[in-house]
Amino acid sequence: MKKALAIVLATLLAAVVHAEVIKDIRIVNQAGESFDNSSVAAFTSFKVGQQVPDRETIRSAIAVDVNRMRQSGRYSYVNARMDVEPDGVVLVYTVVSKHRLRRMEIVGGSKSGGRIRKKAELELGQFADDSAFEQAAVKIREAYRDYWYPDARVTWTAKTNDELGTVDVVFNIDEGDKLSIKRIEFRGNDLIEEKKLKKVIRQKQKSWFAPWSWITGSGKYKDEVVDSDVFALKSFYMNNGFLDVQVSDPVLDDTHPEKSKLVFSIAEGQRYRIGDIALSGMQKFEGHELRRMIRLRSGDIASYENIESGTEGIRSFYGNRGYVRTSVRPIYDADADRGIVNIKYDINEGEIGYINAVNISGNERTLDKVIRRELVIHPGEKYNRSRVQTSEARLRNLNYFEIVTTNPIQTGEGNKYDLNVQVKEKATGSFTAGVGFSSVESLMGYVELSQGNFNWKTWPPVGAGQKFKIRATVGTSLNEVDVSFVEPWFLDRQLSFGINLFHRERNYFSDSYDQKNDGFSLTLGKSLSRWTRGSLAYTLEQYHVYDVDDDASIAIQDEEGRRLKSGLVYTWSFDARDNYFQATRGNKTSVSPFVAGGALGGETDIFGIKIESTQHWRMPWNMVMSARVKLGSVEAFGDSKDSAGTYGDGVPIFDRFFLGGSYDLRGFEYRDVGPTDPDTEDPYGGNSSGQATAELTYPIWNKVRGALFYDWGFVNEDSWDFDPSDYADDWGIGLRLDIPGFPLQLDYAWPITYDERYLDGSGRFNFLIGHRF
Repeated sequence: MKKALAIVLATLLAAVVHAEVIKDIRIVNQAGESFDNSSVAAFTSFKVGQQVPDRETIRSAIAVDVNRMRQSGRYSYVNARMDVEPDGVVLVYTVVSKHRLRRMEIVGGSKSGGRIRKKAELELGQFADDSAFEQAAVKIREAYRDYWYPDARVTWTAKTNDELGTVDVVFNIDEGDKLSIKRIEFRGNDLIEEKKLKKVIRQKQKSWFAPWSWITGSGKYKDEVVDSDVFALKSFYMNNGFLDVQVSDPVLDDTHPEKSKLVFSIAEGQRYRIGDIALSGMQKFEGHELRRMIRLRSGDIASYENIESGTEGIRSFYGNRGYVRTSVRPIYDADADRGIVNIKYDINEGEIGYINAVNISGNERTLDKVIRRELVIHPGEKYNRSRVQTSEARLRNLNYFEIVTTNPIQTGEGNKYDLNVQVKEKATGSFTAGVGFSSVESLMGYVELSQGNFNWKTWPPVGAGQKFKIRATVGTSLNEVDVSFVEPWFLDRQLSFGINLFHRERNYFSDSYDQKNDGFSLTLGKSLSRWTRGSLAYTLEQYHVYDVDDDASIAIQDEEGRRLKSGLVYTWSFDARDNYFQATRGNKTSVSPFVAGGALGGETDIFGIKIESTQHWRMPWNMVMSARVKLGSVEAFGDSKDSAGTYGDGVPIFDRFFLGGSYDLRGFEYRDVGPTDPDTEDPYGGNSSGQATAELTYPIWNKVRGALFYDWGFVNEDSWDFDPSDYADDWGIGLRLDIPGFPLQLDYAWPITYDERYLDGSGRFNFLIGHRF
């Protein structure tokens, strides 16, 4: 026992002997001069005289100190080092402190000082340095450009007081001339008309209608788009057969600044057509097999885009058959006098390769398995270019990465290649807040916190590819809290699992009552094919109808109180649209049979189905025709059927169908179409419904489209009654404003057929944030 105790004491003594002692902690500036900065002490991990087990512990700790100091925002520069001396170690922190902003002055410029101060995004009392002032100067310059002063110059001077730790800054503004582009001209465009060229470029001339220019920014000079506009014009010409085209940088004539002219000079050259098409260099395949990959035909306009697509087609042909490093070079043989260009594709076939390993890099937060499960090519398989490109596309569609690249690298072992997948991550979390308004929900404010690459097992909770969102909405007509979580690869299979918890209070359903819903849902979903998906959802929800008016319809009074609903809904969906939010072609269809109660429990026994289909067609002149049809019916059974009241045949009011408002029949107020109590004029809904809409949208200006529409629909009281004889319809006009993150739909509609007993037939204005189709 004594021997063991001696060994322990000896070990402890050895540890103390070999421990490092913090001899001193020094704070220096970049010149190496010591100074007193007590704020640094709050971030240091050690004290003078402290013993530390080893030097590695010290290095790790001071690295954490430096990181904390940088993140504090109090220092312009931070670094640290450890100097080893015979009797201990000295920690040296090199810092440059920021000063608190005491005063900010703006000199010059004709714009309001208050507005420009806000654009600078500097607050008195904040820590600031030269970098912050330069960023503020850039923001002020950008603000003046928004005020139509493209040549504004902003300089600044700062005066620091080291004793007080304060800084004063003065911004001097030379705004230059206010400038607007009154006219854009093209010279040398003999074969392409001007209006087509104006659509190609991003710079726009001032509208004859001044308020429109103020709204859209048309006429505002944008120096940053000059290069892209020249490139766009050259590409447009080359894709129309002008392979020798030359486009000069535009010349700005600002003799009269507010009526400036921008002139593009173009040398169109010859317009070529395709002559002969030839192939060379192929050994493994016949020419007629490769010709199918080329879209060109003799006599076609020599489109540069189509010529290059032939290059890509041939590369894909080889790549899909295992050939790695296939190169294809189009050789042009042009006869300018005849306007003919012969194209020969020179091919270097490369060799067949096999995937040895898939290496992933650049994913600092995202787990490897989240990336690997999206890949459709694996080690041991023959190289396949299409499957590699599909893997890249799947990774980009995750929206986790700014950049996704793949590169096959030869291993040196015969025809084996490592596929290197490199990604650059981007922010996947967001916090948003805003205020909205619609003609249904009225005024509302919301806050939303979401993470698209969530990981519930770690902190910070990022990297496992899950989806998490919490949203709270407060308004004059609704209050909601929704919390949702989705695991897209449940049990490591292509099976999504989602949980949603919600609380919803809505008082816009009727003037005669308010409604509150609380519950949760569980959803399993699976992709069935490229275009189709199936999902099964279970929902347990408590409905509370309250504040019912004494003179409300019996149908509404019968619903007062709480009712529990336990139900399943299966949804089969088909979606082949070209865009989820602003589709121009394709179809989306869903079929959703549902059941509640019975063996599932609860106090609501119903079953039914909802069907919806939307089709989009591209039309001439960039117009889009959209049509939508919706059908649905619900029926009660069991106890609900037996205890059916006067209306609804046992189906609760919150499960019946209504029409009217921004989402279906826009010529009518919300829920105004359908069965109505003749005594109180309260709509109480029906058990069957059908609705159809046709809408034509057409371009008016950049990101602004007009709309012409027709809405039709009916609601019948009985289940499975689709007799359309008692229908209502309307027609109207509208505007679609594609504001990023805030799409607006403005509509005005006039009823055509309506129930004159309850409705007066006057037109209705509808305001909606979001996409209706």
